[in-house]
Amino acid sequence: MARRSSSSILAVVLCVAALWALAGPAFVSPPPAARAEDAPRFDQAAQAVVLGAALAAPEAAHAANQGYAVLQLGWAVFIIGFGPAGLFLIYFNKPEIL
Repeated sequence: MARRSSSSILAVVLCVAALWALAGPAFVSPPPAARAEDAPRFDQAAQAVVLGAALAAPEAAHAANQGYAVLQLGWAVFIIGFGPAGLFLIYFNKPEIL
């Protein structure tokens, strides 16, 4: 039986297209670095406000660890752990309800 050449041509075309896509401009160059004289200058009061906000930010980040995140973790363990266990229990004891 004769070998079909359309499948090998299609494979070559797909390989060339993949190489062309990978070799193209996939990455964007970063913007040019700002010069020191272009940097904005803040007065001391604005610097104190920004520093205070930065120091208060970790407290806001830790607030979620007290309740809701632990609740989500508990439900994830329950669903992932006991879901398959319940299915096995039903499968071996009452498979007609599946």
